[in-house]
Amino acid sequence: MKTLKTIACISFLILCTTGGYAQFKKVTYASKQQIEAFFKSKTMIVMDANPVIGYNIVIADAVKKYWTLTPFEIITSEKFDEIYTDPSLSFIFLSRLELKKETDVCYLYMNVVMGAKVKDITSLPELLSLPLAYTGVDEDNYVDKLPLMVRFAQIHLERMKNKNFRMPYSLKDYNSNAKLLKNKTLLVKESDLSPEVNTLEKIQKLYPGKIRITDSETIMQAIENKEADVAVLHQVGPGENENNGRSYRLIFGTDGILHYYNYLTISQRYPAGMLARDFRWVGDHIK
Repeated sequence: MKTLKTIACISFLILCTTGGYAQFKKVTYASKQQIEAFFKSKTMIVMDANPVIGYNIVIADAVKKYWTLTPFEIITSEKFDEIYTDPSLSFIFLSRLELKKETDVCYLYMNVVMGAKVKDITSLPELLSLPLAYTGVDEDNYVDKLPLMVRFAQIHLERMKNKNFRMPYSLKDYNSNAKLLKNKTLLVKESDLSPEVNTLEKIQKLYPGKIRITDSETIMQAIENKEADVAVLHQVGPGENENNGRSYRLIFGTDGILHYYNYLTISQRYPAGMLARDFRWVGDHIK
């Protein structure tokens, strides 16, 4: 499958393909003119080549319900290969990639890019990349959050229209929204918590806000109902059987606002999952 792209927040990547081919590429960020062109574009929602992947079902449903910035069309990966050079089109797709210094660790990202006359699709101008999961991890770890990703993408793209907005963007810029969590209940899954904060008793020593350890069904319902007093933790980790790579932590409001973003390389000191230091930092900003 050719539908592969680079991540926003680092400089060099290795792309993961089913054939084992790897390639270093430098991220190409959208220019101011390409950002402006996005709002005149038609956005093509690219289905993954794997027909049974849950991403295809959930992303198509989320876009139909929530995407309002541009006209859109749902297309196959084969169609994408034919039209990605068209600068009047924008694209949302699922990518698989490997960080340069972390071989054997492959990630899934949701990408938003502009079409461009480039030879290599990894050079398409990037508007946004969001970490979803490690490859091989159960889809339940991320598909329940895809509607939030779609909502956030629109907030982020609207922000890009600001004349003072600078590329490359950093998702950590949204951490200024942490203070807005003060009156929200944070929903987390136990599997997304590191051992040092895997109970309410442990968390409440660090985090003064409301928090609830729950399941995917409750989280999906809160997102569907747009419960204004709720926020959701999304954590990208390797699951139970591995202990390498990166752990990403993102907290979204059900309206799609990103309140917190951070990541660390997994180690004995910093295991996968939301950490005590994360809860402490966020807690300090809502007091």
